[in-house]
Amino acid sequence: MNYNTNPYESQNPYEAPAVDSYEMNTQSNVRTAGTGGGDFVEFMGKINEINHELDTYEQLINSVDTYHKRLLAEVNEDQELQLRRTLDDIVSQASDLQYQLKSKIKSAQQAGLHDASKQAQAENSRQRFLKAIQDYRIIESNYKEENKEQAMRQYRVVQPDATDAEVENAINDVGGQQIFSQALLNANRRGEAKTALAEVQARHQELLKLEKTMAELTQLFNDMEQLVVEQQENIEVIDKNVEDAQQDVEQGVGHTNKAVTSAKRARKNKIRCWIIVFLIFAVIVVVVVVPSVVKTR
Repeated sequence: MNYNTNPYESQNPYEAPAVDSYEMNTQSNVRTAGTGGGDFVEFMGKINEINHELDTYEQLINSVDTYHKRLLAEVNEDQELQLRRTLDDIVSQASDLQYQLKSKIKSAQQAGLHDASKQAQAENSRQRFLKAIQDYRIIESNYKEENKEQAMRQYRVVQPDATDAEVENAINDVGGQQIFSQALLNANRRGEAKTALAEVQARHQELLKLEKTMAELTQLFNDMEQLVVEQQENIEVIDKNVEDAQQDVEQGVGHTNKAVTSAKRARKNKIRCWIIVFLIFAVIVVVVVVPSVVKTR
């Protein structure tokens, strides 16, 4: 990802970034994966869709970085306002897309729980998304510091003798009126103070938006890290269920073997009983019938 993009390379400073809306990218993705003849083909179709959206997300992040640089260098108030509006639109697109990516990557990981190849593909997408989030966080953090430094310089124009604590309070003051009241009372510097006040107020609002974006990115990063833990827990639950089922099968086989052994033993005992009965009958025949036959002769 390039953070050194020339902020002036576009002839039109208000031209929207050369990034197709991610909705259009999503619609133009190949939808034929499900007809490829297999579950893995369908799964890879979803992975390709995720990767296309990751491409778009990375482009949006690069555009955010470019517009940050333009805003820091812009001196015309109207042009600065237009740049801020364009930047807000890009940030909004990135915000919407990143939560869709989170959902799709989580779904892909769940779909790949039983397949090592699917797990590897889903993990690659997750790692790429994590890197993009981290890059975005760095861009926002750098811009926050540069924005803050610029606001401090603007304040020192009006109050060159201000202490660091006073400058910090000026930057963090929402209204700004209290901070600049003394400078506004100075007739010689009234216009200068009003201009600085407007600039510092704009910078303050920018800092608030940056803090909100950075907080969202931090939470998103943590959520994506947590997906690994959730996936591992799911795998452990599945493994435990498989282990329990295996034990049940083994116990069932053991009971079956015992039943077969008992049946064989019972069958042998039954045969022995018939043999004993036959022998008793034979003895009776020999004892009773044979003497009678002898006497008759």
